[in-house]
Amino acid sequence: MPLQSAEWFSRNGIECSRIKASNSGFPKHLHDEYVISANLAGVEEIWLSGKTTYVKSGQVTLYNPGTIQASRFDSQPVEFISVHLPKSLMKMLADEENISSDREAPILREGVINNARLFDALCRFATSAKQEHHTHQEQELLLFCGELLETPTLSQGNDEQRVKLIIEYLREHLDVKPQLEILAQTAGMSKYHLVRCFTRYTGLPPLQYHMQLRLKQARDLLRRNVHPLDAAIMLGFYDQSHFINSFRKVMGTTPHHYASQILGFTNTRLHKYQASQIPGFTNKVRPL
Repeated sequence: MPLQSAEWFSRNGIECSRIKASNSGFPKHLHDEYVISANLAGVEEIWLSGKTTYVKSGQVTLYNPGTIQASRFDSQPVEFISVHLPKSLMKMLADEENISSDREAPILREGVINNARLFDALCRFATSAKQEHHTHQEQELLLFCGELLETPTLSQGNDEQRVKLIIEYLREHLDVKPQLEILAQTAGMSKYHLVRCFTRYTGLPPLQYHMQLRLKQARDLLRRNVHPLDAAIMLGFYDQSHFINSFRKVMGTTPHHYASQILGFTNTRLHKYQASQIPGFTNKVRPL
């Protein structure tokens, strides 16, 4: 299988590619952007700074803008995802966080990197970027860049208090989709710093954390004999399938089945409950 680009797309000036290759390679070359790649399968041989290194599945490679690099693939198929980040983006984020003191874009550690968080963040961003209308794309980008610009956190106690403030805000606004701009203003920090700190302290980015709060509240409502359709509307789920799929991912069952097991809801009652009784609810009625 010769070198081939399985996918190549751009979102807001950030290019992403998914490459499959064997018995081929890239000659010495350079890029104007930061190039960060996640090796999904196989072994890639790279040339960097006069040295040859091997990249295995699960590892990340990183090249700064202008770095001369080369790579080779033998008979074993190799597959990897690459993200090309503009210098302007990285400089902006570094300036916001006072990471770089000079006027240039930051210089990152190059070569092969063993960092599971960075690997996962790169893959998540590439997946979100592939979907033009992915609702968490900005957040995934900030998480990805946060891993790249990882530095010791100052005033951790203050950051923890700000995260707790955001959690309280999310709890009080379960029926409204949170905006990163508003959350950042509430916490008094940049969006980049917010996403990074929040994820570090809670284990989830703020938008995903908010979804978990909504689903937790949905379970509480169902336990209190609130009808699944009413619970969905109360929590801002105006798309029936979105509520069903989100609930199933966490609980392994649909809201209807969960409620029927907990409180004895019947299919007959649910089928008689018409969507016209709930203004604004989309999709035809079916058991939740």
